[in-house]
Parts: sequence; C-alpha cells; structure tokens
Amino acid sequence: MNLGPAKMTCLHRKIVKTKTNKRLIKLYLNSQLEWGDKDLKKMKESLRHLLRIQQESRCIFCRRPIKKERKNSTEDIEHFLDKSKKHYKRWAFHPLNLTLACHPCNMQKTTIEMGDNSVKLSPWIYSGMGTFKWLHPYFDNYHDNIEIEKGWFYRVKDNAPNAIAAHNMINECKLDSISEIEKESDI
Repeated sequence: MNLGPAKMTCLHRKIVKTKTNKRLIKLYLNSQLEWGDKDLKKMKESLRHLLRIQQESRCIFCRRPIKKERKNSTEDIEHFLDKSKKHYKRWAFHPLNLTLACHPCNMQKTTIEMGDNSVKLSPWIYSGMGTFKWLHPYFDNYHDNIEIEKGWFYRVKDNAPNAIAAHNMINECKLDSISEIEKESDI
C-alpha cells in the first residue's frame, strides 16, 4: 500500500521565494498580517496545491487520505514547529516547516513543543539542529520508523532509526486510536 513519501522535499520553495510572497511574509513576520488574512490566501492555496501533490493527498502524520473538501475543511497547512510560539514564528513560511495534515491530526498536535532548546535557539532549520519530539517530515524517513499494518494499526518498526520520536508521534497524535475510528466509519 502506498502511504505517501518517506521524506518530504521542498518542491514548494519557489512559492515563498517570489517577490510578492517575500513582501507578504515580511508583513506577516512584522505582525502587519495575520495567518488568516485574505492577502495570504493565494500563496497558501499554491502551497496547499504543491504539498497535496507531493504528499499524494495524505496526511503527513497518520498517512490516511485527505479528502478534498470545500474551503479545505479536512486539511490544514501544518507548521511542524508551531507558528504561534514566539521562537518559531520566524519559520511560519519556511519550506522545511510546512506540510499538510488532516484536521484531526493537526488538532491532536495543537501547540506541542516539537523542538529541544537547540532547535528553539537555532537561527536556521536544518537536519541535526537539535532533537525533535516527533519524526520530522523532511529529516526523518517515516517508513523506516513507523509501520502501518492493515486496519490502520501503527507500530514503531524494529530497529527504527528514531524510535523515540516515532513512539511519541504515535502516542501523542493518538494514531493508535485510528483503527477503532476506521472500524466505526466502515459500519
């Protein structure tokens, strides 16, 4: 079963690098625009489109298909390092911080602190900048760490390179409850 990419790549980097979007991002970072501002709508739609293609329309966390709905009600642009935290706001539009998540997974993650002090203080996002609480979508290979068995049963793989982050993600995102949810939806 195809469950999306093992790791993300920055196909959407070109969107945030346009002159217009750089200007909008600067306004956002200076608190002159809010995340929900209509001026950001076009850029966010472009980001959604490329992320949806790369993720094969699957949630970055649970890997279930995300149904395309009116007004994107079933998916959220996911900020791995939460944009509402002062120390991560600067990365709200950084390509290595953006993915798509289904709304339920995004609500489970909410504002969990995903980085240790090294991550919080780092001037750049890069592999090895510190320790992440969950698997990082650009730096960790999902399929090397988590196995999804038939019926949506999630388990940390034997000899997983980042077993602690995989375990945290399964536990805190409540991926271990999805099998029951799926059973009920089938009925």
